[in-house]
Amino acid sequence: MQCTRIANQEQFMRRKWLLAVLLNVLIVSSADRESAGIQITAPEKAAVVRPGTLMKLKIGIPSGLPVAMVTYTLLEGDLALEEKVERPLSTASDMAPFEAEMLLPQEAVGSYRLLAVAQVKERRGFYILFDETFFQVSPEAPLLALRAESPVRFINTIGEVQILSVRGVYGDRIVRDLTSGSAGTVYRSSNEAVVRVNGDGRAQAVGMGTAEITAQNQGKEDKIRAVVEVRDTENRPPVADAGPDQTVRQGTRVRLDAIASADPEGENPSYYWSQVRGIPVDLLEPLSLRPYFTAPVVLRPHVLRFRLIVRDKEEAESFPAYVNVTVVP
Repeated sequence: MQCTRIANQEQFMRRKWLLAVLLNVLIVSSADRESAGIQITAPEKAAVVRPGTLMKLKIGIPSGLPVAMVTYTLLEGDLALEEKVERPLSTASDMAPFEAEMLLPQEAVGSYRLLAVAQVKERRGFYILFDETFFQVSPEAPLLALRAESPVRFINTIGEVQILSVRGVYGDRIVRDLTSGSAGTVYRSSNEAVVRVNGDGRAQAVGMGTAEITAQNQGKEDKIRAVVEVRDTENRPPVADAGPDQTVRQGTRVRLDAIASADPEGENPSYYWSQVRGIPVDLLEPLSLRPYFTAPVVLRPHVLRFRLIVRDKEEAESFPAYVNVTVVP
């Protein structure tokens, strides 16, 4: 069973590296930037694509915009950049009309997002424009069965969180990861006084005893036996609150705020922020109560999504909380 991995300093250094790989451009601010944007035209928003497909990638570029290169990067749903163990699947084109192809992995399933980064020439160097689209990967072969790892044991403290593992066996003989709710899996606990579970496939120990977690997807289901036999029965997990959604102007400093988060024991918990959607930004002080970043330049409203997890000294942790920041021109 895979335990929840909380971002640490090493992960955030990896995140910065991934951002550098993703952008791979020199960003120079300029008042002379073109007042035009780019837009992904293929795949279409909310398209349904088969795994193993050689997917066409296209982008709409305004006439006269001096684009030098477009990089396309594939990311899984709301997965944060620092959670990527390997370099994201990416391809680039340096010739107009900047179309490309990307082979979707055979094991792909669920919600994906495609990020397009256009490198645009200007007098003092380059600047970048972004676009993002979401689509669904759905196998043509039927789902035959679910296979979940069981049992799940909690041995440390009340509030301990573990990530469940659910695989789908398909008619094309490929086993795909269906743990995430974005892949259509729904969870239910038989006793939420013992274990509760969220849509991301995270299970949290609430009280001593046993419970049965049911995972369901496309009419198939499997059972997971959850056993809570922890050493620390008095501790209670912290609660994460990422604050209200915000709407901000481009170029302004934006602060995220976890002040409404709480630890029942009144201790000072640790905070772990990460970005899971939108134009990648350099989130400063991501292990603090109130991290901040500079809102990127946009040519139409763009949503950035951030995730907060709170952890106490006994290693109990909250379920994730999310906040959306809409950046407007």
